[in-house]
Amino acid sequence: MLLSFLTINSPVILAQLKLEETKKIPVSTNETVYIHTNALTFVSGEMLLYKLYCLNPSDNTTSSISKIAYVELVGTDKENVFHHKLFLENGTAQGDFFIPGTLKTGNYKLVGYTNWMLNKTNAKSFESDIFIINPYQSIAGNNPDASDSVGAIPETNAQPVHNSQADFSLDLNRKTYATREKVEFRVKTLLPNAKGHYSLSVRKISDLPEKTLQTAQTFANSEPTSTMAENAILPELRGEMISGTIVSKNTASKVGNVTVALSVPGKSFGFKSVKTNASGKFIFNLDKAYYTPDIIIQVMDERRNDYTVSIDKPIDYDHSQLAFPSDINLKKNLKNAITERAIASQVENAYYGKKTDSITKENVNALFFDPLAKDYILDDFTRFPKLEETIVEIVKEMSFTKNDGKYAIHLRDIYAQVHTSEPSLVLVDGLLIQDINELFDYDTRNFYKVTIVPGGYYYGSNYFDGIVNFVTKNNDFVSKSKGDYMIKADVLRPLNKKTYYNQDYSDKSKYERIPDYRYQLLWQPELTLSDAENGISFFTSDVSGKFEIVLEGFTEKGIPVSLSDVIEVK
Repeated sequence: MLLSFLTINSPVILAQLKLEETKKIPVSTNETVYIHTNALTFVSGEMLLYKLYCLNPSDNTTSSISKIAYVELVGTDKENVFHHKLFLENGTAQGDFFIPGTLKTGNYKLVGYTNWMLNKTNAKSFESDIFIINPYQSIAGNNPDASDSVGAIPETNAQPVHNSQADFSLDLNRKTYATREKVEFRVKTLLPNAKGHYSLSVRKISDLPEKTLQTAQTFANSEPTSTMAENAILPELRGEMISGTIVSKNTASKVGNVTVALSVPGKSFGFKSVKTNASGKFIFNLDKAYYTPDIIIQVMDERRNDYTVSIDKPIDYDHSQLAFPSDINLKKNLKNAITERAIASQVENAYYGKKTDSITKENVNALFFDPLAKDYILDDFTRFPKLEETIVEIVKEMSFTKNDGKYAIHLRDIYAQVHTSEPSLVLVDGLLIQDINELFDYDTRNFYKVTIVPGGYYYGSNYFDGIVNFVTKNNDFVSKSKGDYMIKADVLRPLNKKTYYNQDYSDKSKYERIPDYRYQLLWQPELTLSDAENGISFFTSDVSGKFEIVLEGFTEKGIPVSLSDVIEVK
């Protein structure tokens, strides 16, 4: 008999996992987070764009500890405006947030961290002041006649220009451009290998009060500020961690060594199974990014109805220590600047359909049983509405039994001489199906294909008579099974990556009737520097004024790079 073994997600109890993880990572090891944002002051309707760098503070190289990072925007009430989970790739990630008209004018705090950083009293977490202006709401407590500037935000908007530093420079052959004109410049480096992680922003220098952006260089030279306590929080070393507990409804059913399964249904689904520890605790590690909001966790046992399953609450960042500027004083002379920004954001949002960002195409995650699977594309055969007919007439390796009104599905290895009576692992779009009867009541004409792995199959410590995965045409199967033993987990999902819109006026007639009020001319969160001279280009908009080019990042060896220069559009 063919036996297939899987070692990607071996069952491990919580205590064993803690021991394993802490052995791999020295207690003294630390990591830090730096975030490059496109601005610090925003008007309703604009986009906050950011690039996150997870770093080793000893040398500023990208950290290999955490695979998940978090970014929060927190209001003065210490409540989250948004909470993003980011799947790190080579220690970096990107995200954005649309500033809605529901947010009040005021001071906010942008926070970046990893779970591993929450353990350390000297972890250098990232905190930055953000100021949001909502021109559509009155501002409580505002004194427009005040002589002071906006809270602790300095009135001057002058930004230091550093168009060169050791081994790097920005080369602009011109500083003045017309509207809708192409801008070309180069990033030069003297290093033989400038590979690393960089982000680039080109944005109009604000007419509104705004703090100076923290650069990669100043961050690398700053001292730790966090005072978080030691909490023995596990790092998300392998990927996204989802944990929980099962509780027995009666004393006859023990909570230890019980199999719990997690399904992330979809085209490129995820499926994991683990064993609980003696207290009924379990932990799943998702080593790949799954963006779907549907996560089903269920006890995988014949006596599953004897259990109740629950999910642990996520670990919270301590907002109590966040300090905000105390006042908001928008002076009357800012009215025109705010109005112009508000009109520009309204126009851009009105034409967003013509200038859309796109979700970066997801990597197709290999299924855990690849490459052993065999597919039956059902449209290649005569279609049958019932599963019994589909099994008998099409899938020659599959059979079913019915005892006391309960169905079971089996697979046989047609090349083996020995067969087993064990049931198969049955999935639909990756969702674990334990009540097989619902499949025999389902219209199989909704199935696109049947994927099978015949022969004995070990998944963790569980043995199955092969694997069957039914794939629906629209990946929209909904199980009718219900009970305390299963739960649709309300778990924050990783943020999708985007490819940001870059206006192209090579064909000017194509956009001549579409207004262009972009204040953000370019946002490139994954800039690659591979040559001595790296060419970059973008087009100006209909907005005149001074625009700042800002490049931030770190080389593979941890050298912080902060470059900026200014162009003018007339």
